[in-house]
Amino acid sequence: MNATLLNPRIAIPQWEPKYPFDLVVAYEDTATRSRAMQLYDHLAQQLLDEYDFQCSWWKFDHLRDPVLHQEAADTAAEANMIILSFEQGREMPATARTWVETWLARKAVSKSALVTLVGQAQESEHHFCQVHLFLQNAARLAKMDFFFHASDSQPDAPAYSPENMTQRAQTVTPVMEEILRYKPSVPFPRWGINE
Repeated sequence: MNATLLNPRIAIPQWEPKYPFDLVVAYEDTATRSRAMQLYDHLAQQLLDEYDFQCSWWKFDHLRDPVLHQEAADTAAEANMIILSFEQGREMPATARTWVETWLARKAVSKSALVTLVGQAQESEHHFCQVHLFLQNAARLAKMDFFFHASDSQPDAPAYSPENMTQRAQTVTPVMEEILRYKPSVPFPRWGINE
């Protein structure tokens, strides 16, 4: 016979629902994906106990396909956080800009954040300023919090090496510190069984 039925004082483990958290990452190339992976690893390590992470990854080049473009825009419109990772000194690809405009017109989650990760390049900052202003304005229009981080170094180790994963997850970048310190004025909605 079951020991818990005989002794009602034995605690039965209880399932605790987690907050849903949808994350969308769009990136330019391998280096920018690695930069976004560092932030994702750290977010997951810090917040996984309280949040149920659902993450989708989109390379800018893949957004040229109309079906993928639409799917990525639908996902971003519902996301709690969108991370864009690209190199400074380059113009934002037209497909990425169109994608941002597409999900911006349909942004549904009221409390969300747009995070921009930019690698430092030695080229002109003219394009960078235009991209930064475009994304900052997009965040303002969607009533999203806006976080910006410019990195002066490229990730050294391969993105998926076992030796590198723990180090990446434990590295706290300035943008990560800002995100972790942030306290929303309106909490993320909970959709549990009893709510």
